[in-house]
Amino acid sequence: MGAIFRSKLKYVLIILFIFLVWVYFPFIFMNLMNWMGWLGTDLKGYGEFGAIGDIYGSLNTFISSIALCAVAYSTWLQVTSLKETREINAKQLKLAQHSHEEQVKESRNAIFANQFYSLLNYKKDKFNSLEFEKRKPSNEKLKALAAIQTLNHMFNLYLDVDPAYYDKYEVEQIHQEFMEACENLFFESISPLISYFYLYKNLINLINKSDLNPKEKALYIDILSNSMFQEEQLFIFWISAFLPDLKSSFDNSLLLNQLVYQEKYKNYGLRFHHKRTFRTKSWYQAFEEHEKQNPA
Repeated sequence: MGAIFRSKLKYVLIILFIFLVWVYFPFIFMNLMNWMGWLGTDLKGYGEFGAIGDIYGSLNTFISSIALCAVAYSTWLQVTSLKETREINAKQLKLAQHSHEEQVKESRNAIFANQFYSLLNYKKDKFNSLEFEKRKPSNEKLKALAAIQTLNHMFNLYLDVDPAYYDKYEVEQIHQEFMEACENLFFESISPLISYFYLYKNLINLINKSDLNPKEKALYIDILSNSMFQEEQLFIFWISAFLPDLKSSFDNSLLLNQLVYQEKYKNYGLRFHHKRTFRTKSWYQAFEEHEKQNPA
């Protein structure tokens, strides 16, 4: 507190000194001139200071000009400072907006990840809960994976005998044959198993409609693909041909990364599926060769 008081007192004394010099300047100047009489000047009264007064007036003008320049410089500094302040505020606003966008993005990604893994876990739980009683040979209870393997065996059996077996079938005929086979193999309706595969459609749509960038979407598709059994991928390959609602989601999804290309699957795959449904080099080559042989 004492240092602040002394600093303020110093400025007050300086201002008071300048004011007193300004008020008594004529007396000071006259005495100065009388003292300087040895230079040959003989100034006895105030009337003889006319010319010097003019000089004093010029000094006032000079000082006023300096003051005006100081005001102009001060104004320029204020304008510059305001400009810099606006630029800083604009940068801070941009930074705050970017930070807000990043927070919103992270929040959306967290919500998406929670939805994705919750649905993935629900899919797993539903798969493990499915059970079907086989008609022959001994009313055996089959879990979902075993039921899929049993059905896939029938699909493979037809194609092993004749890779062109389904070429002469219309989509409705393939569907009808599939349902008849299910009725012959199991006591229960196969619809719970079919509805299970619609969860893949939900997961694919969730990924595609998200705000994720392409790399992030590809990562989640890869996670979804790797959560599947190879038997599931073959079953999707088969049934999506006559279930258009499923097929529309699987086309271009790159979901099938475990289905190895085999000649017996070639005709069925080229007829009912899209190249980007698969994620294996051998299937890509098969589609490219087919496109060369059958140009549009």
